[in-house]
Amino acid sequence: MEHKYIEIKGLSKIFTRKKESVHALENIDFSVDRGELVCILGPSGCGKSTLLRAICGLDTEHSGDVFIDGRKVIKPEKTRGMVFQEHRLFPWLTVEENVAFALNGVDKDTKAELVQQHIDLVGLTGFEKSYPRQLSGGMAQRAGIARALVNDPELLLLDEPFGALDTFTKMAMQKELKQIRKKSNTTMIMVTHDIDEAVFLADRIIVMSPRPGSIVKVIDVDLAEPRDRNSYEFLEIRKEVFNEF
Repeated sequence: MEHKYIEIKGLSKIFTRKKESVHALENIDFSVDRGELVCILGPSGCGKSTLLRAICGLDTEHSGDVFIDGRKVIKPEKTRGMVFQEHRLFPWLTVEENVAFALNGVDKDTKAELVQQHIDLVGLTGFEKSYPRQLSGGMAQRAGIARALVNDPELLLLDEPFGALDTFTKMAMQKELKQIRKKSNTTMIMVTHDIDEAVFLADRIIVMSPRPGSIVKVIDVDLAEPRDRNSYEFLEIRKEVFNEF
């Protein structure tokens, strides 16, 4: 039987802290096609990041299952890249050294070529020798995305990667992510609590309830490219999402 690229089946998660139990996720079911960009949208504390960690394999202590390409997720793998809200670059390494850090098993010349390709891909050409402290917030996030992509992952997971950026930098990075996706054709799942961001980026939006997080609605975003944030169609989808909260 043909399967979807990613399948989440009956995923629930309860955290136990001291004598208190926190019900984070409740019976999550959804699938993702290869090449899709899906946004998981919901209020703070609804379990979005917990769900992303389960898909990545960083958290396997849950009920229910996650399957990627027909195989159950039991641990992290290089086929899955992760980008966090903070860039998490090593401050003592340059941009090119940070991007190269996780790239193993290739010869020196190939490594240098791959690193340069991905620095070019995220628009950081000319900043190869710069340290994180010399970069703007948006540039540092670009370096973090390059580091996640350099191993050519089939799946890129993004945990509110632009949440700490100012409005104008965030919008520029959203456009940049679209270009990266177009060039790399990587499947992406992105966590956000920004409705406009989800409508601008996603093929589908998964709307989650407050904790315990469950799926309220799945909304298809069938908008022409380039997407106009002021168009009637954009605002109608935005309204549809907003009405779920």
